[in-house]
Amino acid sequence: MRKIVLILVMFIFIISCTDEKKGYDALEKGIMNALNDKSQSDIMKEFNKAAKYGNKDVYKVVYAYFGKSEIPFFNKYINKSRGQAEYYKALLLKNDNDFNEIEIINLLEKSAKQGNMASYYVIGEIYASQLNYSKAQENYEKGKKDDMYSLYSYEYNKNYTKEYKRIESLYEKYKNNTISLDEKKELGTLLLEKFSNYEVSYNILREFINEGYAPALYAKAKILDTENKEDEALNIYRETYNKNKYYLSAFELSLDETITNKNYTEALRILQSVKSKDSLLVGYEGFIYEQIKDYKNAEIKYKESVAQKDTDVMVYLANFYKNNNELEKAKKYYKEAYKRGSIKGGYGLAYVIEDINDKKLGLKNTVTIGRSVEAKKILEHLSENGDEFSTIDLSFYYSEGSKKIRDLNIVAGINGNATAYHNLGVYYYDKNNKQKSKFWFRQAEKYGYKLEDKYKQIK
Repeated sequence: MRKIVLILVMFIFIISCTDEKKGYDALEKGIMNALNDKSQSDIMKEFNKAAKYGNKDVYKVVYAYFGKSEIPFFNKYINKSRGQAEYYKALLLKNDNDFNEIEIINLLEKSAKQGNMASYYVIGEIYASQLNYSKAQENYEKGKKDDMYSLYSYEYNKNYTKEYKRIESLYEKYKNNTISLDEKKELGTLLLEKFSNYEVSYNILREFINEGYAPALYAKAKILDTENKEDEALNIYRETYNKNKYYLSAFELSLDETITNKNYTEALRILQSVKSKDSLLVGYEGFIYEQIKDYKNAEIKYKESVAQKDTDVMVYLANFYKNNNELEKAKKYYKEAYKRGSIKGGYGLAYVIEDINDKKLGLKNTVTIGRSVEAKKILEHLSENGDEFSTIDLSFYYSEGSKKIRDLNIVAGINGNATAYHNLGVYYYDKNNKQKSKFWFRQAEKYGYKLEDKYKQIK
């Protein structure tokens, strides 16, 4: 009996591997058809094959390439795709201005029940857009174990529990038209400063523009930025900085000085003049110090910001330590940022682990990737969360000629990643498949990759 069970398990495993290969074969052929401008029916014929073989990445491709025109495709695989069809159909419906919230949440909950934890993040975002941060946080918490975006949002909101509960209380008054003018200012300002909700905060605060209320004017400027009216926005930032020393306007002006004029001295002067302890400004002050090579003050400011649990600045601090060859310190802060949902933190952590291992082995001036089991697990997690650069780097953990190299780079190249296309060219070149290597190298060049001379000569 035990022998029969073992044979059955092996048979199921072989069938599963065969289907996986066929699924990625069909996915690749469909993408190649799309890049060759074949008809939608020819492309979808291959994508349907991929779906039937259980390929979960095909739903992302169809979503990216065809959008709502292929809603019937997603309908076809409801309850048959480990939640992917439900998830991407919900995203398509959510793009409509008059979307049916109940229908979308139902689809996402069905997706989550089938194991797609990313659905909880989207549900959370729907509730957050309604200023129901408590419900948003409930869903982020459900998804945070496996979904990085849920984790990041959960950790961010946790820092502002008091503020979002105050927003919810004030918003009820706002909807019932029982809110005072001072409370309305408080509500709009909290939404602006803590949650960067520019559109809603502007709608709430716009009646205070004529009195020169700085947050109202700043919210207007951010809307102008989205309308490509940067000069008008910059004038408002200057006005609210000069008259009110508004700290967010100071940040915008400092940012402009560093990007447009490379005037770090003036950028630093502007930031310091408002004497803000906000983690955004303190962290950016650290960045400016790093650019002018004042490393002592850069470290001090980065640490002040990190003490406020600013996940993004944790990555900057980790980068700072890595650039100064303090790898263990870099690892500490990359790891902390990764634990709080930062994809960049995880990516940096994987690389610094490899660097530390290389240092222990006495390897110098190498760009090795693919040795550490710990780093590989991190990249697998990031890849599962849709980070295409992690997906590309994960492919280097497999031996030359492995189908996983092909599969991972196909997925990474869904949105036109030139490096992924180049890697596919190399994969087929090493297999002496000139036709496919030439195709993928040409795609890499088309998307901006500077091809090596030996690959340009392929006929």
